[in-house]
Amino acid sequence: MRRRNIRITERANPASALLDTKTTRQVLAVINREDRQVAPAVGKVIPPIARAVDLATEALAQGGRLIYLGAGTSGRLGMLDAVEYRPTFGTDRIVALMAGAVTAFTQPKEGVEDDPRQAVRDLRRIKLSRKDVLVGIAASGRTPYTLGGLRYARRVGAKTVAITSNPRAPMRRLADVAIVPVVGPEVVGGSTRLKSGTAQKLVLNMLSTATMVRLGRVFSHWMIHVQMTNAKLQKRGCEILASATGASPAAAARALAESGRNLPAALLMLRKGLSKEEAVRLLTEHENTARALRAAWADPAATGSKRRRRV
Repeated sequence: MRRRNIRITERANPASALLDTKTTRQVLAVINREDRQVAPAVGKVIPPIARAVDLATEALAQGGRLIYLGAGTSGRLGMLDAVEYRPTFGTDRIVALMAGAVTAFTQPKEGVEDDPRQAVRDLRRIKLSRKDVLVGIAASGRTPYTLGGLRYARRVGAKTVAITSNPRAPMRRLADVAIVPVVGPEVVGGSTRLKSGTAQKLVLNMLSTATMVRLGRVFSHWMIHVQMTNAKLQKRGCEILASATGASPAAAARALAESGRNLPAALLMLRKGLSKEEAVRLLTEHENTARALRAAWADPAATGSKRRRRV
């Protein structure tokens, strides 16, 4: 078989030849040198990532969902990203499915990725609709489970995104947007949990974070919808309040308690001197929380802390 016909993620990497003969430090140096290729490769695919963000933002704004689908490492990375949405951004409309279901996260079930019909069953179970965006994740770009899910999504009219490391991947033809960071062959041939997995994680970080920013769930650089479910996160909420408004730590803690741990409401209470009820009502008048807060910060009649911060 000619080298050009071998998937790039499966090719031998000259940089890691004779890896087993090297010292520990030499092995690590090889891995590190190869890892340095990942961020630049992701940087080259920012335009398609931006298109995917726009699709996801529109879908979520209209009541749809962002759904990740993958097998093996790709499926696990989708789950890792999706599970962070609720605590970080306060939303549960991001869903992750992987071949073999949740148990496959810790107990590998390699054979299940070969069944495209299982992806259809999984997507029917969560009632995939034309309002949703499906993101298929597969380093090789040819995993049957993921391909089956993308084909089904197209049949129901959902928008589709493909994340792969192979430029000639079949899944590209099934995607409205294809994101293909080309990171080259792996240090250990075919072990796509390495550079390809790192690239997937970076792309998913960008996709999820930028979507939440566009939906107004981030104000300046603060995660204003963080779920303050433990002492560490309550402390973080107080720090955000103090940093954004110039209030003292004690005043920030009081506002947070009075708001019922509603961080956007507490921000308005401090900034404009509103009651909890007034702050909540003002927030409900805006679909975009960040815009509501931005308007309050621009209002010269704001009556909160005299110590103003530029945000």
